[in-house]
Amino acid sequence: MGEKSKCQCPHCGTNIKYELHLAGSTANCPSCDGEFDLPSLPPRAAAQPQPQPAPAPGGIPGLVDQPYPAPGQQFFPAAKGGLGLALSDPMDSQHAAMERLGKDGTLTWGLLLCLSFPIASLLALWRGTNLLTSFLGPNLGGADGPKKLKFLDHLEALVTMTALVGILFGVLFFLNIMQGRRVPGRCILFSTGLAVVPLAALSLYGLVMSFVAKQIKSPEAMEVIGYITTFLTILSLSSVLLLIFASLTSVIGYTRKLGFWLVPGVLMVTFILFNWISKLTGEIGKLGD
Repeated sequence: MGEKSKCQCPHCGTNIKYELHLAGSTANCPSCDGEFDLPSLPPRAAAQPQPQPAPAPGGIPGLVDQPYPAPGQQFFPAAKGGLGLALSDPMDSQHAAMERLGKDGTLTWGLLLCLSFPIASLLALWRGTNLLTSFLGPNLGGADGPKKLKFLDHLEALVTMTALVGILFGVLFFLNIMQGRRVPGRCILFSTGLAVVPLAALSLYGLVMSFVAKQIKSPEAMEVIGYITTFLTILSLSSVLLLIFASLTSVIGYTRKLGFWLVPGVLMVTFILFNWISKLTGEIGKLGD
């Protein structure tokens, strides 16, 4: 005998037993002889909703520990997809990217992205093409262009640009505490690293152009390059503003209205602290001389 189920006649309400293999077929009620279709899915066999996994405590939902790989296995198996997702859509996909990277990947790539700007800026400064040289003080540049730099000048630039990233991270971390969301520091670090990637790209562009410009003799071509440089500079600075806004709203959790007003405040505080540290490192550099 097969498994049986029960249903009621829609005409007279009589309880009827039937075998499951007859489900969906037409039957006649033994009491009123009314014709009706047997239920295709018995009530007790209906699919139950699956429970959703609880958010990770103290962090972004779904961001859980990533198990350590076996010997010889790639350490971050999802890093390529997560990092590519973050770089291709940094405004809306930071949560998904950090979930793919896992805790270790988020921390590691966040640190590397934060270091990309000081390193790229230092390389551009070495070629005398750093577009952010004016932030480093008059001793590193002027109307006639940057002078020949010594080791302490490069060290000062590296410390100052690293301090800029650290200040931005500190301001976002402080706002995270004020919000009470308890977003892990690795997520703030990763979001900060994404925010300074446009500045790193701008510095690398200046480094490349230091080699290309020497090969170009046409004034018209140099004028076109000037337009391209202006466009990329505006694009990079605009991207920084948008990514800071995304950090405040998407990662930390502020509303879009409040994030709109917080962005200029974050930039103002960052610039004031950065200007103070740059002056301090400049004085230290003079003592070294």
